[in-house]
Amino acid sequence: MHDEKPWPSRLFALIYVMGVLLMVGNAAWHYLMGDFLRILLPAVLALLLLGATLLHLTDPRYQRPSAYLVLISSFLLLAVELDQTSEAIILWIGLPPLLALLLLPPSSALLLNLLLAPLWLVLPVDGQVTYDMAFTYLAIIILGALAPLEQRRQQALLEATDPMDSECQALNASAIHELLDSEFARATLLQRRLSVLAIHLPQLEMAHEQFGARLRLELLQRFCSVAHHTCRAHDSLGRAQTSLFWLLLPDTGETGALMVRNRLISALDATVLAETGAIASRIAVCSPHPSETWTTFEQRLQIKGQALMESTH
Repeated sequence: MHDEKPWPSRLFALIYVMGVLLMVGNAAWHYLMGDFLRILLPAVLALLLLGATLLHLTDPRYQRPSAYLVLISSFLLLAVELDQTSEAIILWIGLPPLLALLLLPPSSALLLNLLLAPLWLVLPVDGQVTYDMAFTYLAIIILGALAPLEQRRQQALLEATDPMDSECQALNASAIHELLDSEFARATLLQRRLSVLAIHLPQLEMAHEQFGARLRLELLQRFCSVAHHTCRAHDSLGRAQTSLFWLLLPDTGETGALMVRNRLISALDATVLAETGAIASRIAVCSPHPSETWTTFEQRLQIKGQALMESTH
């Protein structure tokens, strides 16, 4: 359930603790008012919520049952209060949809709120629910359901515009192409040196086929970590294709790029995974020729990358 919710785990724990405090406060209020017959329910529900809080904090497997326990306990107390109180009806009616939206996925919360709408609008004593209150209840349901949808839209927008690769600490293909374009223009304009390492990881597809996605991700992350430790802070690593990476080396000539290549190969040879051994790599250096255009340089870089992926040595 919580995989479908945008709320962090700590917020859920805070909701549970607040629920316990509200139940205890409700029981204490009835005690101070001398209404002893109404103390038992909130006191019992406070113990249930305390157990749900402990389940949520100790074992992730019980997060779904603990959320349902909190929701059922809260609904029971709200039903009793709506049936017996004549004050603050609009407050009590507004709480059920908010609780459902906080504790359940948006679709489940919306369905539950719509199914229980007649119950919450019929329970109050003396028929105090007016059309305005019913409209308020429906407005809370609709607006509450729109909030997670907007969060998901914003998250999708962030993911669509994120320059980082989704699987490792490297720029994605479009970002590394744009950065290489700007670095090539900068080097041409300022007459600076520029080199690119085309890096192919031949073990990547094999690791996925033989050992699954977990090892594939581990290999990617270990490679990126080694590459970042080997190069300088202003060098940029990007994933051009599935198993092909570009390492941009601004202000670096071909000789310096060869030194970086040798350091990276040595570091990868020393990085050993239990299933595949040392991380194998094929690395080629590509530097712009004098007066070479961006299109020609990019084509030459792509040809070198393709040759690395097709090579069997």
